[in-house]
Amino acid sequence: MTMNKLMVFSVAAVLGTLVAPVFAESNAYQIELIVFSQTMPTSEVFEQTDSQINWPPDLTELSVYNKPERTTLDGSYSALSQDSAYRPILHVAWVQQGGGAPVHIQSGDGKLNGYLGMQQGQGLQLTVDFELAADKDESYGKTRPVGSAALYRLNEKRAIKLNEVYYLDHPKFGLVAKISPL
Repeated sequence: MTMNKLMVFSVAAVLGTLVAPVFAESNAYQIELIVFSQTMPTSEVFEQTDSQINWPPDLTELSVYNKPERTTLDGSYSALSQDSAYRPILHVAWVQQGGGAPVHIQSGDGKLNGYLGMQQGQGLQLTVDFELAADKDESYGKTRPVGSAALYRLNEKRAIKLNEVYYLDHPKFGLVAKISPL
């Protein structure tokens, strides 16, 4: 090996040992989320008309976070879009520091509202609490008066692993989430 190549490898090795710990300590994650409604038949009766979300005090708006250069769940979004049993509501992705504040997420029409939180401890835990307002109460086949639409709530806490895709659902809507380290 020539002296120049040896020097380049040595410099690269030193830089790698200096940069890697700083990068690892940053705990930056890309969080990607798809929320969709589903028209699966159910015999459940949904009577909730007032929000039951217990909003965390340190909630942060999604608009505060940077968007990633690329997303990884585009295929899932496309598959949901092509199946008549599902209707995608939103597909969002952002970059967040681990253990940061829960993120407030709302659809453009305001029918979907809630938050996603990520906690680090002995593992990574995902918390979601979303409500989706219905136009019609499918349980009774009647249209509710304005201001009293049924709310469907998806409230879950789940231990997760990085780079894995998670599916959480309710009879009326669901979500697909993935958290990846940067």
